[in-house]
This record gives sequence, C-alpha cells and structure tokens, in this order.
Amino acid sequence: FVGRIIGEAALPYLTPLGAIIGLLCFWGIVKELADRKAAWISSLLLAVTPAFWYYHSRAFFHNALFFDFLLLAVYLLIKALKSKNAWAYLASGLALGLAIALRTSEVFWIIVAGAVWLGLNWQQVKWNYLLLLILGVVVSFSPVLLTNYQIYGSIFSIGYRQDLMLTGDLQQTLGLLQQLILPFGWHPRVILSTVANYLINLTWWWTVLATLGFGYFLISWRKQTKQAKNFMMGLLVMVCWLVIVYGSWQFNDNPDPAAITLGTSYARYWLPIYGFLLWPAGLALSRLLNWKWGKELLLSIVGCYVVLSGLLVWTEPAEGLAQIRDNIKRFQVWGQEVQNLTEPDSVIVAGITDKIFWPERRVIYDLINPADYVAVNKLLTAGTSVYWFHPTWRAEGLATINKRLVDYSLVLEAKTLSWQDFSLYEFKIKP
Repeated sequence: FVGRIIGEAALPYLTPLGAIIGLLCFWGIVKELADRKAAWISSLLLAVTPAFWYYHSRAFFHNALFFDFLLLAVYLLIKALKSKNAWAYLASGLALGLAIALRTSEVFWIIVAGAVWLGLNWQQVKWNYLLLLILGVVVSFSPVLLTNYQIYGSIFSIGYRQDLMLTGDLQQTLGLLQQLILPFGWHPRVILSTVANYLINLTWWWTVLATLGFGYFLISWRKQTKQAKNFMMGLLVMVCWLVIVYGSWQFNDNPDPAAITLGTSYARYWLPIYGFLLWPAGLALSRLLNWKWGKELLLSIVGCYVVLSGLLVWTEPAEGLAQIRDNIKRFQVWGQEVQNLTEPDSVIVAGITDKIFWPERRVIYDLINPADYVAVNKLLTAGTSVYWFHPTWRAEGLATINKRLVDYSLVLEAKTLSWQDFSLYEFKIKP
C-alpha cells in the first residue's frame, strides 16, 4: 500500500527518514520538559543507543517506525497542551494512528499511559478537542481495517498463523481482558531474567546512564516542572507495562537459545524504554556543564557511550551489522542459484528464508495445516512446480516427512544439497 503511494524504490529509505523525524521530535520533547542543553544531549544519546541505531539501520522493522511516529505524536500533543490549538490535537491523533497502525498490540499501554499523563494535566487539556485527536487516530488507522477486510474478510481479523490459534499459544482460553492486558501471563522470574539480560547486561552503559538520570530526577523532584513530573508518571506506567508484558514472554529468535543479542525481539519491543529514559539521563548530564571540567567529563561520557554502542551494533558476532552485511551478500548468491534451478512460475516453501526468493519467485511461508498440503497437490496438478527450501534433513528425517505426505499423494525429493545447512527439495505427485 505504501509502496504504491511513494514508489517501491523509496521504501528502504522510510526507516532512516523516520529516524530523523524521531530524533527531531525527541529533541522537541526534551526541550519542552527541560531545556535545550538536555535536549541536545538526550537526542545525541538516543541516536547512538544500540537498539535505536541497530533497528533504524535495517529496513522494514516496523518497531522503529512505530517509535518514531509515537515520538511525533507525543511532541505534537505537548505542543497542543501548550497552545490549546485544535489542529495540533488533530495532527497528534494522525501521528498516533500511524503508530498504532504499525504496532496495534501497543494500543493498550498507550491508552493507559496517555490517560495518566493527560489526567494529571487536566487543567491544560481542551477536553472537547480530544475528539479531534480520536478522529485523527481513526483516520490514520482506517487503512489497517480496510486491509484486514480485503485479506481476511473481517476488519477485526488478524494474520497470526492458524497453528498458533489452534494450539492456544494466543491464550484463547483466557478471558478477553487478560488477553489484552497480560497476553503472555504473569511470570515474575522470567521478567527478572529478561530484564537482567536485555535492560542491564546487553547494554550496561545505557543502564548506568538511565539509572543515574532517573535517580537525579527523583533527587531534584521539587525543582522539576509540573509538566515534567506528569510526563514522568506516564512514562513509568509505560515502562512497567512493557516490562511486565514482554518480560513474561519466553522465546528465542536466535538458533542458540542462550544467545543474548541485539537482534532478539526484546530489544525492539522495549525500544520506547531505551529511548524515553534517556530524557532524565540527558537532563542529569547537562548539569555537568556547570562544573569545572564538566564539559570534558561530559564529552568523555558521551564518547564512551558512542564507542561501546558502535562496537555492539557493528561487531556483535552473531547479528551485528557487519555480519548482516555479509549474510545479505551470501543470501543474494543463494537466491540467484535457486532461481537458476527453478522455473520462473514455480512456488517455493521457504519459511524464514522467504525474503531470499521473493519477489523473483512466489513463496509460501510454511505448510501448517492439511489444507496447505492439499494446495501443494493442486498446484502440481495444475502444472506449477513446488519446491521446499529447508534445513537439510537426514535420511530418516526425510523418510518421516514422506510418510506424512502419503496422505496427500505427495513425495518430496532432494534436488540440490549445497547451501551450508540448507537444501532444495522438490514436491512430486506420488503415483
């Protein structure tokens, strides 16, 4: 949809553009809550914070754009509270709607944290203008509802795999309220482990600054403006919600279950935490400028922050940007080799490697339900070749798969075994 509007060639540049918008808005937020010095320091820290840097360096991570539009919405709402301008309320709603469209699952904490913040600012809020904010959200979010209807037949349908729905991983047996508030349950030990791994150990230098900044804010509480205090209360609601919800979820993106990397989903789910908590950190660091040798100390701290962040973002062995660059080059070779072995109109079952082959080849993400295998049979019957690009099966594993395929009159044959741990298999109709 977006590609049709701005052109497919422009799509990879959306995320970097979002980073610029997000940083400018964060600067504006901190300036309104503190001052220009704190705004410059906080924005610089955000730009080189590992999670922000990493996910804005990779195209199509909607978590990054979500955070950028959220920053835009917050900035516009702060300006709306200050100016009491109707258009500012509407613009904030439009930006918030875009953020929710990108990460609809975040809507609940946004509502709660926003309600706390606005409730504490009730004297500044033009309550009748909130209807304009809501209107903006609805207008921006409406393309999602339309797309859901076109794809799934209902505006409220979702795109989760059916096996997740059937096995109960979406916790359908729980009440609706619990699904919305605690979709992954309440697991304190898991929360503590996740926080230790991803909010402390992975980027300890961020943790040090965020902790010192929050401590400074509490110590100087009486000196802070009412606007800053109210914003901090809403921010704490957001932090607690995100920590409890995503911290209770145990999953592994990396093939190594013990790996703690920046590429794991926790880092991008908690991007708002990484970002917003740099506001009090920047505020605290800006006070160093009042000290003798304070400027030199500040430059040293920021310099160390930049170096440590850059090392993690670029040189992390498993998922650093340098390794990803090498992976992309290798995958491009794989994609071309598979194209040479398959027909232009063929279909490839590709799993997580689907992006290697699409759009040059049509892809199926996975074969989950009996209907999927029936569809493969129909494609073959219609004369369309179907392949499966999969981690190489051992002989006994392939035999097990073929026993399952008997029910669908299919057989899977190895075509090429040459891509590290992956191989290309071809479906045939079993006589």
